[in-house]
Parts: sequence; structure tokens; C-alpha cells
Amino acid sequence: MIRLSLGLLLCIGVTMAVAGRDVERPMGSDDPDFSAAAQVAEPAETTRLALDDERGAIERALAATNAPAPEPEELATIQTASLQPMLPQQDLHVVTGNRVNVRSGPSTANQVVDQVVRDQRVEVLSETPDGWMRIFIPDSGIEAYIFGRFLQPEQG
Repeated sequence: MIRLSLGLLLCIGVTMAVAGRDVERPMGSDDPDFSAAAQVAEPAETTRLALDDERGAIERALAATNAPAPEPEELATIQTASLQPMLPQQDLHVVTGNRVNVRSGPSTANQVVDQVVRDQRVEVLSETPDGWMRIFIPDSGIEAYIFGRFLQPEQG
């Protein structure tokens, strides 16, 4: 057993010596000029930021993002859309199933986009002739479809 272990270690050592890689050359490189081409030029000037330079850090982060400022119309649209769930509810219904999938369209072939649970309130926006209802879920702000038998009008 000891002889077998020593033989195995000897084979591993010989293999590493013969087929080992050159640590000076990057892995996967067979081209002798690869190591010179692969070197990345160091930046000319490396500056360290002070840990307490919060204003400078914020300015650098903002400059790095290069994100255009939103137009006033876009801002107004965003604010209006965020207020939509707070508008008065019109046609409130309650979910009657324990956990019901809501879908992107009025069919079981459409993708499931969320789930609702028993006694959760939803607003019915419209109804299809085959029994599907387009709903708005105030808790998540999602519009989706649910089959009508899983809803009943809220009493109160």
C-alpha cells in the first residue's frame, strides 16, 4: 500500500515537472508575444480618495453615471403613475381561492405574473365574455387577469 502511494506521488511529481505551466506566461497562452500584448497599461495618474470626502465622492459618482436628467414631462408622468394605487377604488372584489395565479392575458396559456390569496382585495377593471376579469392589485400595483369564479364582490 505504501509502495503504491509513493509510486502515485512520484508520477504526479513527474507529470507536474514535465507538463507544468510557465508561471510567467498567462494561462491559455501558447503565443510567446501574448504576454506582452495582454499587459494592460496602468493609468498615468492614480489618486487615492480621502475617506471623508463625501461631496467629492458623490460628484465623481454622478459624473460617472452620465445619466441624462429626466424631462419635466417624464417626471410628471412618473409622479402621476405612482399615485394611481391611491385613487378611490371603483369595483372592489375579494379573492375566494386560497392562492390564485393571475396572468398576463385572459387564458391559462398566458404567463403567470403574480398570485393573490384568499380575502385579498382587487379592483375589477373589465370582464371578458368567457369569464376572465382584468384586475388591478393595489398591494403590488399590477394589472393582470384572473378567472371570475375566484372573485366575489366586496360587501360593505
